[in-house]
Amino acid sequence: MTLRNETAPPPTRFRWAIVANLCAVAFVLYVDRINISIAVPHIANEFSLSQQGVGNILSAFLFGYAFGLIPGGWLADRFGAHKVLTTAGICWAVLTCSAGCVRSEVFGQRFNAESTLIALRFCLGLAEACAYPTFARALANWLRHSETGMASGLIHMGSNLGGVFTPVWVAFIISRLGWRYSFQFSGGITLVAVILWWWGATDDPSQHPRVSESELRGIVSEREELKVTKVDGAWYKQLVRSRNAYMLCASELFYGLSGFVFLTWFYIYYTQVRGGGTIYSALLTSLIYIAGAIGALSGGILCDRSFRKWGPPWGRRLVPLVAITASGVFCIVAPSLRNNSASGIVFALAAGLQFFAAPAFWATVIDITRRGPAIVGGFMNGSGNLGAAIGTITFPWLVSRVGYQSALQLAGVAGIISGFIWFLVDSSRRIDSIFLARNLHSYHE
Repeated sequence: MTLRNETAPPPTRFRWAIVANLCAVAFVLYVDRINISIAVPHIANEFSLSQQGVGNILSAFLFGYAFGLIPGGWLADRFGAHKVLTTAGICWAVLTCSAGCVRSEVFGQRFNAESTLIALRFCLGLAEACAYPTFARALANWLRHSETGMASGLIHMGSNLGGVFTPVWVAFIISRLGWRYSFQFSGGITLVAVILWWWGATDDPSQHPRVSESELRGIVSEREELKVTKVDGAWYKQLVRSRNAYMLCASELFYGLSGFVFLTWFYIYYTQVRGGGTIYSALLTSLIYIAGAIGALSGGILCDRSFRKWGPPWGRRLVPLVAITASGVFCIVAPSLRNNSASGIVFALAAGLQFFAAPAFWATVIDITRRGPAIVGGFMNGSGNLGAAIGTITFPWLVSRVGYQSALQLAGVAGIISGFIWFLVDSSRRIDSIFLARNLHSYHE
């Protein structure tokens, strides 16, 4: 990284504009991700899909997402957040719009609508998979070490606000125009957010004309290394030996097995099982994302404060350990409540606590590696989405064996396991071989 020579540069905080841009991308990321959860009852009616067919479509995205995270992380670390996120975002927009064009017959030719939707959602999952690893790469480049938890919390808040917006918005569009238009509008706003990212961001703060030298010096002042080198074979060997990497992946796997309910089956559960109306169930679905938005921001702030107060490992460990475990407990309680509103509120508390812990995952990734945060984040998030995919596709089978209440409560048990695994995560044990500057003061001069 090369520092620019400026005469009395004014202080800037442009790095937070980059975070705001990432929040907007995270917003549309969730619009494209969960719109099908609201539209799928109408899709199932049109194409006469079984409940297992619905599960196959809902899980296709998650399987694609899980398989695409590691390559997506490698691309982000190799080619930079700017190009990768722009290219991926254009793919999101095209694939989302394409889902609204699916028909069982085109020009007299019969098509299997279920298979087509599975393929489109799988490809959308692959394309969206690079998002959070790319966010991690951008945060590692643009922010101070002590700011990554809050920034990650803001991004997760952005994604949850997308979740707040989508259910009622999609339900309204479907009631007026039909389910196909909900996908067209979703793809359109995605394209707008991606264009704004392309125009407003760069890979590194030193490349952006609106970043002053004083801000640039502040960003690099908390880095142990002056220049982040790319990953190599030696780094991958250290990754294979890293207990932290395995424990983060294990916690994310059970985190996904617990949280899949919110992403896929929640709206269907309240409309078809508990007898809630379309708009009422959409409002309950939005409620879990309102809680998630509040939880994500609050968790990010608390994660950074606890890190500054106690340092590693407990400064990063405490928030996810307590929050995810408590979330699992609420997931066990919620389905046993007969009142729909009370049950929905407790589920919302569970979702809020899950997202309260989410920034700690990504802050810990950046703690243990500056060289490959997108790659490690890809492994970690891939494990979480693999868990969510497995939970989504096996949920109908599990319900047929033990019923909805017990099936949902088993998801809560998975959350408790995810929280307990954080006893084994130690953010002070780094993957990188750090090349320390001999004299940071002389570097600033």
